[in-house]
Amino acid sequence: MKFIISTFVILFSLICLSPTQAQNDFGEYQLPHPLLLNPLFVGSINDSAIFYGDEPQGSDNKPVVVYVHGFIDLANLWFAPGNHIYEKSYYAGYRTAWVAMTRGEGMWSNGEILAEMLEEITDHYGVDDVVIVAHSNGGKASEVAMFHHDKYDLVDRVITLGTPFKGTGLADIAETPAFNWLVDFIGLGGGTATSTTYYMEGVARPILDNDSDNQPSKFINFGAWGYDHGTTIAAPTMVVGGNILNYMGGGKETGGNDGVTPYYSSTRPGGYQVWDGWCWNWWCNKESKFDHIDITYAYVMWDDIRPWLEAPMGNRMAAPKPEIARGEMIESNFEMFSAYDGNDDVFTVNENSGAVSVNILHGEEENIFTLAGKSNRLQALEMTKSQGMKKGFSSSTVLTDLTPGKYRLETDADRYAAFVAYENGPVLKYDNTNPTFESGENVVLNAVLEGVDKEAALSAVVSLKNNLDGTPVSQGRLAIVDFRYLGEGNYTVTLPSDLETGIYNVILNAEGKGFRRSLVTGFAVMTNARLTPQTGMEMDLEMNTFPNPVVDQVNISFKTDMEAEFTIRVFDAYGRVVDGGNLGTFAEGANTANWDLSELASGVYFIELATGNTTSVNQIIKK
Repeated sequence: MKFIISTFVILFSLICLSPTQAQNDFGEYQLPHPLLLNPLFVGSINDSAIFYGDEPQGSDNKPVVVYVHGFIDLANLWFAPGNHIYEKSYYAGYRTAWVAMTRGEGMWSNGEILAEMLEEITDHYGVDDVVIVAHSNGGKASEVAMFHHDKYDLVDRVITLGTPFKGTGLADIAETPAFNWLVDFIGLGGGTATSTTYYMEGVARPILDNDSDNQPSKFINFGAWGYDHGTTIAAPTMVVGGNILNYMGGGKETGGNDGVTPYYSSTRPGGYQVWDGWCWNWWCNKESKFDHIDITYAYVMWDDIRPWLEAPMGNRMAAPKPEIARGEMIESNFEMFSAYDGNDDVFTVNENSGAVSVNILHGEEENIFTLAGKSNRLQALEMTKSQGMKKGFSSSTVLTDLTPGKYRLETDADRYAAFVAYENGPVLKYDNTNPTFESGENVVLNAVLEGVDKEAALSAVVSLKNNLDGTPVSQGRLAIVDFRYLGEGNYTVTLPSDLETGIYNVILNAEGKGFRRSLVTGFAVMTNARLTPQTGMEMDLEMNTFPNPVVDQVNISFKTDMEAEFTIRVFDAYGRVVDGGNLGTFAEGANTANWDLSELASGVYFIELATGNTTSVNQIIKK
């Protein structure tokens, strides 16, 4: 997963490229000499294509290097102003190919296209295999092409730069109902589902790591941790992403992160990690103190990756480093707000809260954010802003002088997502020991709430989001569940054993006197490691809600096989009850009722229809 730098998109075109004969769905072009490829008069790469570099003299005895892009940029980043990787490759005597697959469709789609491209590239140059240099999700597409599409014999080795082999918490957030709009907002496309931590660890990793042709020793990994040391226009956005990842298991204790990929996630299981992660000594590990964008630039990585382009794979520079794993417990010291979650955007500062970090993704550069306290109105927040997303901006600030009390975040932005984190106070933890469950077994979710001396309310929104191949389900089951308190800060809930095969998103919400904490995670239910498309689960109680979006009145249609009394509850995006009551008694057959939502703020809500022990939940949007 990676944020697009929109300035670069404007700068690139293909008017100086010569097309070659193509027999596939993707184009093939010949690049000029690197000194003739002037980014000031060329524009963006927009379609799937292979771009063959100019061939230097005497290159027949050197490997062909294939550069594979990440989640968004379709190879633009390799040719960005100031990035001389093409020039470096040429003058070092390497033949090159630069591939553009799809923007944001994810590892399985891009891996399938890359598999075809590898055949074309080896034929074009008349070689048996190539060396791949892959940025971000390009590393995942490479392993899919090699092991899921049997092209491992066409690849001598893969050098990865910031690849999230175990997913990223940013994708976890983008997959939640109230934050789905972020997918388009930051240009993630439909592939976000296959970059979540629970999808990668619960589905993709078992599939690829257990493949009979798996060759982990072919992977040389570079992971970075300098999310706050970027030099490009996207640097402030990487700071926001890095801060969020710090809250979601990508902090110093697991090696840090680069603003998109946690360091622990940047090593393919069995691969070799070249760089070390975060270190407390200010002078150590400077070679890896870069953000997710800078790691693609020649001045950062060329001298480090060049020895690996030809070095014998059996003679690694050092013994493989032990892999760093994300902790079994995912922790949250933050709460989330969104323009679409129906929340009142109020947070509480206590005497022991310490510094409060506010990180916001929003639509317009001129958006103003203000804190309104109980007895005073604070001036507009002074925030570091940047453009680095497809359609928006990011801003961040740290507040150290807030007096205890309630604060409301107010803004003129119609699109925003805010993450408010606390230096001290309660911490919500989720047991991530097992992200995968077998179909037919009970799914047990366990959580811990630390720093609270009494029982608090802990609930979760559980939704079936995707099939095992990452595609959305046509109709997924939704459930609002309450955790049972076991004492000493421990909570648990057991879900039914008949859950459909697929990928589930989980939003935990813990709330007590003077605090709220949010946590996003998920799990997979599967019978085996095959990528078999699944259908959405049928509801226990068939219900439809319309119109959607809703203005004031929502209509509810449902069927019952006997006369029964029905109740309704309305939940916000975090599973908190905000409305509800008795809907009435209805006769056998098809029925229609309505419920007034005019008093609710705009946002994402869940409506639960219940009779006896039978329930059905639908998601709606309130205008």
